[in-house]
Amino acid sequence: MSVSGRRIGEGKAGTKKGAQAQAYLDVTQYLEGCDPQLWLDFVEASKKDGSANVGLAPHLAFTMSEQLNDEVQSLCGDIRHSLLYYNAPPANVQATSAHQLPAWSGGRRFQASESELRAKSVQLQDKLASYESDPSLEKMRATRASLPVHTKATDILAKIEVNDVTIVMAATGSGKTTQVPQLLFDDYILRGEGARCNIVCTQPRRLAAMSVAERVADERGDNLGNEVGYQVRFDNKLPRPNGSITFCTTGIFLKRMQSSLGAQANADSVASMDTVTHIVVDEVHERDIDTDLLLVVLKRLLADRKARGKPIKIILMSATIDPHLFQRYFADDRGVPAPVAEVPGRTFPVARHYLDDFIDDLSGNLPVAMGGWVFQDKKVVEYLSKELSNDPMNFVKTTGITGGELEIPYPLVALTIAYVLRQSEDGHVLVFLPGWDEIKKVADILLSGRFGSLLGIQFTDESKYSVHYLHSTIPAAEQREVFRPPPPGVRRIILATNIAETSVTIPDVVYVVDSARVKEKRYDPDRHMSSLVSAWVGSSNLGQRAGRAGRHREGEYYGILSKRRLASLDPHQLVEMKRSDLSNVVMHVKALNLGEVEDVLAATIEPPEPPRIVAAMETLHMLGALDQTKNLTALGRVLLQLPVDAAIGKLCLYGSFFRCLDSALTLAAVLTNRDPFLAPLEKKVEASAVKDSWSPIAFRSDPLAVVAAYNTWSAIDDRRDYHHANRFCSDNFLSKPTLQQIKQVKGSLLQSLDQAGVIAVSAGGNVGRIGRGLEVPLALRENDNSLPLLAALIAMATAPNFAIRTSEKTCRTSQDKTVFIHSSSVNARRREIGGPEEPSASFNPAEKRLYAFGEKSRNVPPGGNPNNAMTQLRVVTRLDPMTYMLFGAYKLYVTQRGLECDNWLPVTGNLHALDDVQRLKTLLEACMLRVFEGVGKSLVRDRDQRFAARSKAVDVHHGSSRINDDGQLDEERENESDDDDDEVDMTGVSGAAKFQFQLQQKQTRKVEPLSRDEIKELEMLTTDVVRILDEYAHEREGTSQYNSRPATPSGVYRPPRGRASKW
Repeated sequence: MSVSGRRIGEGKAGTKKGAQAQAYLDVTQYLEGCDPQLWLDFVEASKKDGSANVGLAPHLAFTMSEQLNDEVQSLCGDIRHSLLYYNAPPANVQATSAHQLPAWSGGRRFQASESELRAKSVQLQDKLASYESDPSLEKMRATRASLPVHTKATDILAKIEVNDVTIVMAATGSGKTTQVPQLLFDDYILRGEGARCNIVCTQPRRLAAMSVAERVADERGDNLGNEVGYQVRFDNKLPRPNGSITFCTTGIFLKRMQSSLGAQANADSVASMDTVTHIVVDEVHERDIDTDLLLVVLKRLLADRKARGKPIKIILMSATIDPHLFQRYFADDRGVPAPVAEVPGRTFPVARHYLDDFIDDLSGNLPVAMGGWVFQDKKVVEYLSKELSNDPMNFVKTTGITGGELEIPYPLVALTIAYVLRQSEDGHVLVFLPGWDEIKKVADILLSGRFGSLLGIQFTDESKYSVHYLHSTIPAAEQREVFRPPPPGVRRIILATNIAETSVTIPDVVYVVDSARVKEKRYDPDRHMSSLVSAWVGSSNLGQRAGRAGRHREGEYYGILSKRRLASLDPHQLVEMKRSDLSNVVMHVKALNLGEVEDVLAATIEPPEPPRIVAAMETLHMLGALDQTKNLTALGRVLLQLPVDAAIGKLCLYGSFFRCLDSALTLAAVLTNRDPFLAPLEKKVEASAVKDSWSPIAFRSDPLAVVAAYNTWSAIDDRRDYHHANRFCSDNFLSKPTLQQIKQVKGSLLQSLDQAGVIAVSAGGNVGRIGRGLEVPLALRENDNSLPLLAALIAMATAPNFAIRTSEKTCRTSQDKTVFIHSSSVNARRREIGGPEEPSASFNPAEKRLYAFGEKSRNVPPGGNPNNAMTQLRVVTRLDPMTYMLFGAYKLYVTQRGLECDNWLPVTGNLHALDDVQRLKTLLEACMLRVFEGVGKSLVRDRDQRFAARSKAVDVHHGSSRINDDGQLDEERENESDDDDDEVDMTGVSGAAKFQFQLQQKQTRKVEPLSRDEIKELEMLTTDVVRILDEYAHEREGTSQYNSRPATPSGVYRPPRGRASKW
């Protein structure tokens, strides 16, 4: 097509009509590139004419070669004639069965006989008597006996004995965490019933669960794994059954309860939970989501155990709890509040100092070379100006998602640490900071020496000082180091998050320096925006932190906040249930079979607002985990088996079925961890360039950049070439602890997929269980290098977080008219190929780049107005239209000009091609629903077979299948069941009636595991879909308008690589 002899558009196709359509589309893109306002005027005019509404966002152009369109059409035809599609359940059919998790011991616990229990009780008595008389343990016994909790032991035991729920209010340093479980256990042992006492103690953090278990075992003169054990994510050392104390995280306990409550409960797990006599919930004041949900579960468990004549005791413990709230919540049947047992602390006096008290002494006459430079730092000046002012507006509480507080004055924190050390001769310093980034910034000031001297103290002098970190990403072995004695004369500086606020006691800490901040995750369900903000802690938290300094002797507390700030703090932080995304909570409730989600969450101790629950249900419905009636789908049932968020779990499942499992597991681990790429201020440009070099060009992506770097590091690490691996991290600005955490998460996810039976189905039924090995089968790595497929998995995991670029600097999402890509992303404008020096090359308004993003946050400048804040996108991945439509969009609606995705993004192009893409998406989703249904059925069948094998049952029935004497599926009988599905003669029946009959058959059909033919079809289906994604990406790359536009806008299509034979 040409105007005045100048070509402005070109189209190629197999027919004249198709070529014209391509030419018109090419011209449209060209004209929009010349004048973007032209398209907006056209849209407005079309609205006035009554035509279809194309949505709020600019349109996305879609082109596809005729050859590739033929492949899509052919694949749609193949799917329609497949068993997978024929056996697919209707979308509104609820999944029926759930696979349950194993019992506490990791295997089946056979119920001990009365004689075995008596014998074990005698053994425990003898062991306790030996402990009491062992001279080598006399000091340990004396230390335990001196703890304040022992002075109240009789009162605590008496209250627990006569009440279902007891609240233990024990001050910091009283010994509640380590001693209350032992008091209960020893009481049973002395009564000759030790083998009947099994105590589970929940902790909010894995470090606390592990370290407390080690301490308790040590106090009893025993090894972990005998009477005392623990279970946390990725690690466990469980005790022997019949007489035990098990420490675990709250989340792990909830996972185990999935197998023990409700109509679908696992008999083994119910029997195992029935042996638990006491549940101790420590640090209940922290009020995270898991703890609040656990309290609901415990109320149900109490009622269940009472009804079955198997009572259980619940003990809630804290130093800063509001007892009245919990007393009312756990009132008995007569309305009598739960009793409280109070224990005084054994803490020494702690002198508290705030900025008003010590800032003059710290800053007065301090030479610049000795630390005076700190008070010339711009951020320190701003912070002190605001914190020490008399303006009441500076102390207004902010609870929204934006925060709005000034950044922590890191140099001032570092100088305060030096001040404490200079003022004293011994005693360790514990420093509270909100997160890992803040820890690293303070550590950098202390250790690098490039900022300036701090009172002349050389923190790098290992003969005098050692700096340690306490954070969830630090390997457990490194964190345990702070609990061991240091070399003589060495003082420790421990930089920690609130992980050190409760439960754990670090020996010889005498000084606390407190930023008074904590990282809080806040979620806005209306805007699908979740932010991790640095918020002020509650005043009760300050008390807990100060108490850490007085555990061994008189101590001192230095708060980096003013007394006016202290007065403005709330007693407690906003509970997590009221500020977080509730999607995972909903999945927990569904897994626990507690009833309607709305009713369960309304029964929590401080219920969330109903709109938050509705938003979470909608998110899970879009994900495919819940159906329209709010019941779990087949996919939802399978997702319950994986120890990650539902969206990440779905990524793992599709990664397995689409045979890119190793890359998918790495992606899942990357998306659930912090970015391992570091960005030191002094080398920020260099670090950004390194990160950019790891990102693929066609699908620029922050997660894929991490995957590429991780794969290289992992290969070196697997060879045990640790020196080279450490050098690699240093050269590429990578955090080794984060990479190690990614590897750990990968291994855990692989084991979970294997235990769920997903691996066997994905590998065509030809690969058995992996067992303890952590190698992904080669058959499931075939598509590991398909960038379009990996981008599709990212789109699936981040939905509905998508954005389209509208200018060189700005993007638009479904909720925001203007957002910006954060400068740390490889997709930031100045970091894309071409850079800011070549704006015409780095952005073409006709191309409309599409992105998936993991986080959306608002950056409020110091003292700025939150309403004027800049909304920024992080963890960004570039997508192409095919990837987005097939795997990212939830619904594709037909319009007069193409498709409209999720009521916000119009896609224009060849209407027939777009119709075929929509058709492929619908057929693919139907087939995958059948896959998840079949996997879920296999889980239940395998569970029943194992149970039958253990019980040596004969002909145990489960649905339509039977199990023979060997515990194996009787194939002959299974095949005979197929005869029941005789075809019905539908001759002469109307189409509507035939459809209703077929629908009724589907709703009443028997659900079976996937057949071998269906597994083979799944392999061919995924292979064809991956090929289409790859070919489309190659075509798009060949026709990309990324570089300067020629006189005619069209490029040359790359010929497709050929269609595989039909199924």
